[in-house]
Amino acid sequence: MLPLVARALDRAIAWRTGRRFPVYLAQYRAMERWTAEAFEAWRWERLRAQLDHAARTVPYWRETLARLGARPGDFTRAEHLAALPATTKELVNAAGDAMTSTQPEPGRVTRSSTGGSTGRNVWFLIDGEAHDRRRAAGRLTEEWDGVRPGTRTATIWGAALEQSESRGAALYDRLTNRVFLSAYGVGPAELEAYGERLARLRPEVISSYPSILLDLARRWGRERCRRLGVRIIYCSAEALYEPVRAELEDLFGAVVRNRYACREFGMVAADCPLGGGLHLMDMRLFVELLPTAEDPALRELVITDLDNRVMPLIRYRIDDLARPAAGPCRCGRPFARVEAVEGRVLDVVTTPDGRAFGGTFFTLVLRPFDRSIRQFQVVQDRPDHLVVRLVPGPGYDDAARERVRAVLAERFGPALAVELAEVDEIAPLASGKRRFVVRETGRDGRR
Repeated sequence: MLPLVARALDRAIAWRTGRRFPVYLAQYRAMERWTAEAFEAWRWERLRAQLDHAARTVPYWRETLARLGARPGDFTRAEHLAALPATTKELVNAAGDAMTSTQPEPGRVTRSSTGGSTGRNVWFLIDGEAHDRRRAAGRLTEEWDGVRPGTRTATIWGAALEQSESRGAALYDRLTNRVFLSAYGVGPAELEAYGERLARLRPEVISSYPSILLDLARRWGRERCRRLGVRIIYCSAEALYEPVRAELEDLFGAVVRNRYACREFGMVAADCPLGGGLHLMDMRLFVELLPTAEDPALRELVITDLDNRVMPLIRYRIDDLARPAAGPCRCGRPFARVEAVEGRVLDVVTTPDGRAFGGTFFTLVLRPFDRSIRQFQVVQDRPDHLVVRLVPGPGYDDAARERVRAVLAERFGPALAVELAEVDEIAPLASGKRRFVVRETGRDGRR
């Protein structure tokens, strides 16, 4: 379909379903031309509005602000915000309904969870307003690269191979030049089928996890990757390291953009096309960069969602670190920047029969056990052997153990032996991060 027709269809569907992301996208485009002072004043106004909503309708924040003797209007500087206690994943899970608004905005609400970079699941709610603003921010960053509805796009992302696409979604994808491919369990047959499907589409854009895309591209080979004609690669959900970026750019002959995102907040930061780091999505989020004891060059990311009213995440510790960037960006946008984000290091687990599983596969497979498994770490120490370390929680018994074993055996088959190891603690790295999927051996068995 022609791009103009695809854009018209996109707007028509948004209007028909009551989605407001086109309105927010127009607002965010205008904000790019604001002065830094005007934009900062607007952000503080949005922050106080979120605090006011939380103080009136969210039991946890009502009690917390009352205990501190603080009112939403008091928050005008960074040190005022720092007086609020940070929100952690453990706190969100323990507080339960006390974190949820008693007067949410009307409209749809979705429940989601994430294991993030720590291997610990946290459950949360997102309202429709926040979803639409997230989509608008994502669209804005794509427009920086000239990517719009109708641009030929392939997404290689987390979904089971046997998961079928609905008829409506399949039709929409055809009409808007998109294709979605599962990133999990890609063996030789799937690899060939994926290559043929991408060759027919000739995508201008590929979105994927860097680890799994690199694994697929290496197996396709440079010549086949180059023939696809890819212009932009968006990498997300994992840390993108420069050697990986350089190899992907060489394999595809495309520019690789880093997009730092998470389930709790959607897009948090995205590469500026002019270089110099990633722009924070300041139109949606209030991001604090706090000093760390481990490394004076790193800052801890503490994030407040300015949009989500049903379950406001305020001063939320995402458990990731970033390197701040100094001075304004030469692109002129008023959004703050970070040079790089240090976190979410996910490896690819491979099976002897040639299938590959990106690290986020395990967060999806083990999500149903989130209450009975406090933390996990997956280590592939041999090509045919996997160790899954588990920190048991309430309800983890013989039956739960056998269910975990059965789920993994069903996914991997007999070629990959899975050993469950119950431990009291999973030690973090020196940076304080926890790699929850680690491959210690290559396909040839060498470490």
